Formats: sequence, structure tokens, C-alpha cells
Amino acid sequence: MLKALHGLNPALTASDFVVMPDHVHFLLMVDYDSDPGFNPLIFVHAFQEETERMITTGGAPPSILRNARPCKGRGESPPDPSRPYGGSGARPEPGRGSGARPPSFAPLWDPDFWLDLSFSSHQLRAIRTYIRNNPARAIWKRDHPDLFLRHSGLKHRVLDPSLPWSGCGDLTLLASPFLFPVRLTRRIPVSEQESAISEIIEKAVHGMIPVSGFLSPAEKEVLRRLQLTPHARWIKSVAHGLPPRFDPTVEDSRHLATGRELILSSFPAEVPMFPVNRENCEHMNARIVALCAAAAE
Repeated sequence: MLKALHGLNPALTASDFVVMPDHVHFLLMVDYDSDPGFNPLIFVHAFQEETERMITTGGAPPSILRNARPCKGRGESPPDPSRPYGGSGARPEPGRGSGARPPSFAPLWDPDFWLDLSFSSHQLRAIRTYIRNNPARAIWKRDHPDLFLRHSGLKHRVLDPSLPWSGCGDLTLLASPFLFPVRLTRRIPVSEQESAISEIIEKAVHGMIPVSGFLSPAEKEVLRRLQLTPHARWIKSVAHGLPPRFDPTVEDSRHLATGRELILSSFPAEVPMFPVNRENCEHMNARIVALCAAAAE
């Protein structure tokens, strides 16, 4: 598949090809200056069908996937890009040569496979990080399935029973009597909150467990330092629901696997992660304070 991706079009570069037990990830980078008319959706459709045929039959890729260009002036018309098998639209017939196509390829491409078109360098970096760390995440989940299990309907003496609590990670953190809330304003520069940040980290070093949404720049700095502090543990509260197939980020996964983090939500599963709802954040912060107060009783 990786070989089939290279050299198909001067506008196209393939990278970050990662093979997982039951799926693959890869990036296709498109340079529209090289080919302004390149259509990634048409290409992906053609690539799906041709890689299925190549893998299941061993046949070589057809000319359209070798990026063969028509010879103008010789009576040849350019291929129709809507027809993945070339300008004629003819499909290889079963039983004819190495390019024979079996009747069904359902096991290879999932009908709802994930296709994400990114026009943002920030999003692209995030996707690349996700792909490159996916093998490690799979190992963490395999070795610590209980820490990646989403628990819904959580009941605990520190949790308000009227709220739909759910969580992912080490639930024993809720039993600590040393939970304390962390809320740092975004109205003051991080540098001017250094004293408060250092105090929070010092408490964590001595076994106390900070609870926060880690949303403001100063709170994010606290989380960064906690992650770098050996043996520090924390509860990350979120202002959205945890859906049934909740998938933690790479950084969260790293610390969930070691039992250092609990991701906790007090919102229904259907409450979306984006956009961030300010009212939900206020509710979340109030619930954090109540949770920590209950833990100290």
C-alpha cells in the first residue's frame, strides 16, 4: 500500500504510514501549487478500490495509479477522474490476468472508515502526533484495559448523586482525603502566577491530589509540571460528557496507563467536547469545589 501511494501525482506525498493490528493510518499531503486540480476525494475512492484489488489478487496497479499522463495530440482523451479505472470506466473482469477482481472486498475497507481532510497546520500536527503515538496507545490499552474503561453512572461518597458522573482512569483517586481544587485565572499572565503554581506542585509532591479542568494557560502549566513530576497524581475534570467510545488523548493515555490520572465528567455523554461551553465550565468548577470539600469530611 505504501508503494502504491508514492509517485502517483507530483502534488502528492505520503507519510506516517502506521500499521495497527486491525487497521492502518497514513497521511496524504497535497501540494496544490503542483496540481491545482487535484481532487483528494476522487483519489481516495480510486485508491480504496485499487489497493483492495492489488492486495487480494496480487495484481500490479493500473496506469491511473502509476500517474500515467495521456499523450495529447495523438487522439487520446484525458482520463475521467470520476472513473477510478481510467477514462473508459471499464472495470477489470474477474478471471482475466493478475488484475482480476474478486466479487467482494468488504473485509478490507470499513464502510465508515475515518477520512479527515485537514486545512490547518495545527490540526495536521495533532493528527500526526496521534498517528505516531497510536502503537504505544494500543499497547497501554492492551496492558491496562481497566484503566481505559469508561465507567458511567459512577457512585461515590464525594460525588453528587444527582449528577450523571462518568470517568476513565484510576477511580481510587476519589477515595483520597487529600483532594484540593485548582482554579487559576486567565486574566493574569502565567508568569505572575508562578507562586501559586509552585505551591500546587509542592502539594502534589507531598501526596495531595489536585482536581482541575486544566483549561486556563496557568492551569495548563500546572498540568505540564504535574506530568513531569514523578509520583504526582491528579484528577482532570472535563466540561463535557464522556461518550461510550471515549478515546483519551496521547498524553492522557500515557498517564492513565500508569494510574496517575483520572478523567472525570459530571455531564451527560451527549454533551460535546467542542465548542467549550462557558456555562458548563462554571458548573464544572463549582462541582470540583464541592467534590474536594466532601473528600475532606
